[in-house]
Amino acid sequence: MLVEKSRKQEVRGEVITDNYAYGVTYLLNGNELVKLHCDVNKKVSEEIETPEGKQTVERRNNVGTMFRESGNKQICLQEGEEIAPHVVVFEQILSDVAALLAPAPAAKKITK
Repeated sequence: MLVEKSRKQEVRGEVITDNYAYGVTYLLNGNELVKLHCDVNKKVSEEIETPEGKQTVERRNNVGTMFRESGNKQICLQEGEEIAPHVVVFEQILSDVAALLAPAPAAKKITK
């Protein structure tokens, strides 16, 4: 008879700011965060020539990754990328995930 010892769930999401898109993937074991991976993509606008004339298109260039695993955090960005704004977003993502995993507060009983 199979006895299940653990079950993991993968969650994907995205955080978008003015200039960046952060692709977030995290792995849960029950309600425990096992690891979180975040791709940092810079939004770049460029003009391309089309039969109707020049048009501006947006594309995303990967400029780094950020992750948390086994109690460690690591940020790896291309040279020239400012680190501080990405750290703020990364900490907010970690905070948001922790809030999603936190148990809901028990409702208080009203007694008279």
